[in-house]
Amino acid sequence: AFVDNLSNWYVRRSRDRYWSKEHDSPDKLDAYWTLYECLVTSCKLIAPFTPFLAEAMWQNLAGVFGERAVESVHLCDYPTGDTEVVDEALSSQMDLGRLIVSLGLQARASATLKVRQPLAKVEVILADQTHQGWLESHRDVVAEELNVKQVEFTDDPDQYIDHEVVPNFKALGPKLGKLMPKVKKWLGEQTGADLLANLRDNGQIDIDIDGEHVELTPEDVEVRIAAKDGWTAANDRGCVVVLATELTPELIGEGLARDIVRLVNDLRKEIGCEFTDHIELALVTDSSELQKAITDNAEYIKSETQADSLAEQPIAAVEGHEKQVGDFSLTIFMRVTS
Repeated sequence: AFVDNLSNWYVRRSRDRYWSKEHDSPDKLDAYWTLYECLVTSCKLIAPFTPFLAEAMWQNLAGVFGERAVESVHLCDYPTGDTEVVDEALSSQMDLGRLIVSLGLQARASATLKVRQPLAKVEVILADQTHQGWLESHRDVVAEELNVKQVEFTDDPDQYIDHEVVPNFKALGPKLGKLMPKVKKWLGEQTGADLLANLRDNGQIDIDIDGEHVELTPEDVEVRIAAKDGWTAANDRGCVVVLATELTPELIGEGLARDIVRLVNDLRKEIGCEFTDHIELALVTDSSELQKAITDNAEYIKSETQADSLAEQPIAAVEGHEKQVGDFSLTIFMRVTS
């Protein structure tokens, strides 16, 4: 889990810091040294279990310091934690932020909307609003991760989703016995919103069936959601994330630009570009729609591909690479400049 968080969250979220042209920037140096500390400590943590991999990583990471570094990872003391520097509140806040992102990606997948396609809006509904203020101040992170224009928080989910409350048969079977079919029928006749309000306000749902009083706790029922037209949704752990699915021409154009960025960056790897290499870039197409997407999003394409320039005509003496962007043909010309 730690390696996954480091790789798929911290490193990815810190790309702009690593790419900064200010070589002595404290923010850039902090990002690199934080990553270095994490990798070196990871080497020590895995050394007893994967000794050869840990040693290879250690030599790559610490070997550059020569005699100033311990000769082998297996000569190091095993790491110990420092609980005094753990920020529990920040950890909880970031965990919730990542949950929102994860649910947003699930909602995208259920509507077959690829992540590179920008969307207009995401609505977040939290059962526990303790950290909502912090999340609102970091809505730009959520917006970037989910590739949406707006991030809003609401306590009125009914305008976006319909709820259905059904029995948790595994939990209720032993508890209700023969009353189970009647409880199921009763739940099906109620509105999901009313049942949820009872759960929220009273902590349980009270039912009278055949003269018997039945109390249903949150563990006794399962809450299912269905997004209304124009929305897609996912929920877990008291959090509902709802994404707008309508695509405007501008959003479609931005999606095409992001597809182009992926193709250019894949090509960078193919021709052996270093991570920090800058390039001269030309994108040539016969499609007016694709050309408009390139023109409208030129600065974004340049910044995401480390391109110092972006032209519409081929670069002299540079081989073109034929690619497909959706239904459109594109030829990419690229030359390393620094």
